[in-house]
Amino acid sequence: MLNLNNVPQDENPQNQEFTLIPKGTVVRAVVLVQAGDIEVPEFGQGQWFKKSASTSAKWMNLEFTIIGGDFDRRKFWHSIFVDGDKLGASGMPLAKEIGLRTLKSIVESARSILPTDMSPQAQQNRNISGMFDLNALEICAKIGVKKGTNGYPDSNQLMVALTPENSEFFTQGNIPAQQTQPVNQTAQQTAPQPTGAVPAWAQS
Repeated sequence: MLNLNNVPQDENPQNQEFTLIPKGTVVRAVVLVQAGDIEVPEFGQGQWFKKSASTSAKWMNLEFTIIGGDFDRRKFWHSIFVDGDKLGASGMPLAKEIGLRTLKSIVESARSILPTDMSPQAQQNRNISGMFDLNALEICAKIGVKKGTNGYPDSNQLMVALTPENSEFFTQGNIPAQQTQPVNQTAQQTAPQPTGAVPAWAQS
């Protein structure tokens, strides 16, 4: 039997609840790829993806843990879609276009590659063998706020992975002074809701 009667009390129960990180905050964060249900061979080995029951949408969920600054160890999440019903200008699904651009910016942010750098070394550094390679990458991220739906509160998400040409980009070990700004709404620090929530651009 596991006796839970004598578990030490939390001395600061407020730690169980967090205010949202203000939209536009720039941080360094480490990437963790969350497990999925299906494999998409084009994106390497492993079941990293989920699939909608009603559309062609497929996506992977990423967890980010902030390093340093006012929000050290706080987490936020983002879903990267790699398939969908709606076609983009390239002829591939619009969701995939957006997803590939996000993956590219994550890798460029982590490896300090200028998006305009087409040198052989930069092109080589943009290559990854699969989604598992994203694990433990450290990026410079600008944080956004996702509106809560279906009873879930608003939550923080990745707005964009910043790359070196951006004036807000900063490198590993150079945490800028941040000012925590009060916000009116509090949000439980929880993972994103299980998605079947497919955005409009991934649908027909």
